Amino acid sequence: MKILLSMMSCEPSSRYESAANSPYAIGLGYICSVLEKDGYVVKMLITSNDDDELSQKKFFETYDAISPNIVGFSVISSNRVSTFKAIEKINILVDRPHIVIGGIHTSVMYEQILKKYPQVIAVIGEGELTVIELVKALESNLELDDIKGIAFNRNGQVILTERRELIEDLDSIPFPNHEVFFDSSPTRTTGIIFSARGCPSRCSFCCLKIISRSEYRKRDVNKVLEEIKFLKNKYPRLKYIKIQDDTFLLDNERVIALCKLIISAELAITFGCIARVKPVSHEMFSWMEKAGFKMIEFGLETGSEKLLEATHKNITRKDIINLVDILKPFKFSVHFLVMCGFPGENDSTIRESVSFIQSIQRAYYVRVIAVGKLEVFPGTEIYDVMKGHGSIDDEYWMTEKRVPYYTVDHDVYKLIEYENFILDRTGIERIFSLNGFKHHFLKMPRSILRHLLNHKEFVPHVVSMPIKSFSPSIYSYIRKILVALSIGDLE
Repeated sequence: MKILLSMMSCEPSSRYESAANSPYAIGLGYICSVLEKDGYVVKMLITSNDDDELSQKKFFETYDAISPNIVGFSVISSNRVSTFKAIEKINILVDRPHIVIGGIHTSVMYEQILKKYPQVIAVIGEGELTVIELVKALESNLELDDIKGIAFNRNGQVILTERRELIEDLDSIPFPNHEVFFDSSPTRTTGIIFSARGCPSRCSFCCLKIISRSEYRKRDVNKVLEEIKFLKNKYPRLKYIKIQDDTFLLDNERVIALCKLIISAELAITFGCIARVKPVSHEMFSWMEKAGFKMIEFGLETGSEKLLEATHKNITRKDIINLVDILKPFKFSVHFLVMCGFPGENDSTIRESVSFIQSIQRAYYVRVIAVGKLEVFPGTEIYDVMKGHGSIDDEYWMTEKRVPYYTVDHDVYKLIEYENFILDRTGIERIFSLNGFKHHFLKMPRSILRHLLNHKEFVPHVVSMPIKSFSPSIYSYIRKILVALSIGDLE
């Protein structure tokens, strides 16, 4: 039984221009590893950063080369169009394989997908246990009704089987297959791991709870270290690991325990993670710094107190100020993830958000790399609000349109205006633009320069930014300062 697992082309806004160290589909890597452990021959193909034409070409060249018995697709909202195109082409083949789909979009919209593509079988929720039972049933031509966590079409009726329990013992799953991501990118120096699954929060814009059911489950920290050491031994070029947990810092004591193990292992690797604003502690950050953590991304989303409450972030501006106060002694590169366009967003909330972020940056510089215009995904409260206003319906997801922005309150042009307003006043990449120089650099030059002095590795990126919409002499002057910072002249 030969199996081809694929992640097809994402829409342009969701691709990474430089794929060498881009995030990768580690969820599909887990599916691959459990199948390989059971003795199946598996080929994994990731073309999510390719345009659709190239993605289709690579997929069918691989398909023709191995003639798989089963094809599995990981479907997210931004690659659904390319995936559906591939399914339609497979469906007209004479020797058609079994087609299995999974992923977050599948778990939410399985019914409409199965009505259009009745030959497909959908895996709902976590797939590692389900996919093994499903493949064995398909291999033996058995009925599917007793397999938990799937949906399929029988004579025009969509059958949803009993819900699969979440995997409580995450250490029972083999390490994900990292090889395809490293072997397909010989210059890759960044790895991705999960140390836990799930997030207890229920943010209005997030659809991840569909898979994890808001339940937080942890791996043994010794197993996490074992995976890190495995990656480093297999790929000596590995320099950086991003811990991709939805909320890595949720258990401070566990983070400290992992950091102590990393320090003892002397791996010569640096780390980054995604985190919530709370809970945090000075002790935890101290151990993280010793263990080599360099970058932490915090999901701020907005600096408006009203919108923080409306989005169910379960954090306040006081919590954010507390976070920054604790971070001040440390030299992490701290990023705030910011969005605009929430229900109730207006000029006042945007100005409030900017004012708050700037006040933070003056005290402790936090990088705002990009501002996301609020995208709407099925399975979220935001999507239900948009449907309630008649601005979208479920059939939208069977069109070739991109993942939509939330446009009940404002059109896309207004969202772009908000995005630029925030970035001009908080984004370090904008300091070579007239608005960025005026509204950001001149507001806090010492804070920005101090940040760059502490993070010289980031200076070449800032210096090379193409936005130079003011006097060349001013640009040249600032550039000389930054170059001096990068070689240490100003220390």
